[in-house]
Amino acid sequence: MLLVKVASTAVVGRLLGLSRDEIVNAISLAWVDGQSLRTYRHAPNTGSRKSWAAGDATSRAVRLALMARTGEMGYPTALSAKTWGFYDVSLKGEPLKISRGYGSYVMENVLFKISYPAEFHAQTAVEAAMQIHGRLAELGVGPEQIERITVRT
Repeated sequence: MLLVKVASTAVVGRLLGLSRDEIVNAISLAWVDGQSLRTYRHAPNTGSRKSWAAGDATSRAVRLALMARTGEMGYPTALSAKTWGFYDVSLKGEPLKISRGYGSYVMENVLFKISYPAEFHAQTAVEAAMQIHGRLAELGVGPEQIERITVRT
């Protein structure tokens, strides 16, 4: 989720109208923040964090951009600082290699569905909930009458 946080920080900074220097500061804060372990995505630790990890990274991006807007300093060598920079700590001294150029690839080629503010794998569950809500409302059944909902995927 580190790249989600870094990219989201840049986008949020732009949407907030930050200056170039403020956006650079915000992005450096995201790199310094680091990332969560991906263990929650793999056995034996697979868990519900999968459903909120991207939202968590994005909410942190908003916070970092807001901090930069109020003058929080950036870290010019967050990636390259000897011993403690991202390259040395996370990539064993190797620079970050991006295999694809920056551009519109994700928007044009990756399955992207924005019906609801949830990750892709949750979209069908939200769609089902919206349909069921409408049907239950027609029957006069309100949320207070529902004790539990189980979603199986």
